[in-house]
Amino acid sequence: MNTKMRSNAFAAYGALSAYGAGSQHHAFLEQIHATLPRLILHLHDNDLSVRLACRNTFQLLAPLMEVDGLSSLLNKQYFTSDRRSDYEDFIRDLTRQLCRLSPVRVDSYLESAIQAFDAPWPVIQANAVCLVSCMLSFLDDQRFLAPYFSQVFAMLVGRMSQSPEAVVRAAASSALGLLIKRSNMLKSLSSRFDRTDPSQSSQHGEPHAKTSSELQEEAAAKPNGAQGEQ
Repeated sequence: MNTKMRSNAFAAYGALSAYGAGSQHHAFLEQIHATLPRLILHLHDNDLSVRLACRNTFQLLAPLMEVDGLSSLLNKQYFTSDRRSDYEDFIRDLTRQLCRLSPVRVDSYLESAIQAFDAPWPVIQANAVCLVSCMLSFLDDQRFLAPYFSQVFAMLVGRMSQSPEAVVRAAASSALGLLIKRSNMLKSLSSRFDRTDPSQSSQHGEPHAKTSSELQEEAAAKPNGAQGEQ
């Protein structure tokens, strides 16, 4: 699909937001969530007209999504910036908000974004890598995190070592660092929960700690014993 067709398609999608109210709201909201990852990825498209169309469409759809803090993100400078570093900062803040939605929503976002690892445009591949790694770093529900973690990790290693595109290799390297940090944090938390509570040591056959009254009786008996020895 050429750039003009892509920009027109995203612009038309934004125009449909006018029909997202009333009785059509729920159906249109589901469509928004189904296509949201692709819209996010093309916010940093190589073509300026596509980027502008996506930004405008996102601003039109955001009020319908009912996500806390989303509108304020779109008013920040990094949303309209063409710098990649600003786009990545936006993605981090955005995914932090999105991961507060139901895990089922996030699961569908991940599936869609992972498919974009094989997009025909290198910059979209890199954007997908960034989006997926950020979602995994903020997702707390282990039931949804575990199935994706090893899969994505292996894919990132492959992209970093085999992709001919520098932007993809750089994104994969950064994403791997983020996931390794996340993995280490999860291991640390897990080890804390696995430790035995010291207050339960007496239940595992360890010597019984003497009470204060027992210690007082021993202290009172010592002088008498000392006098007897004299």
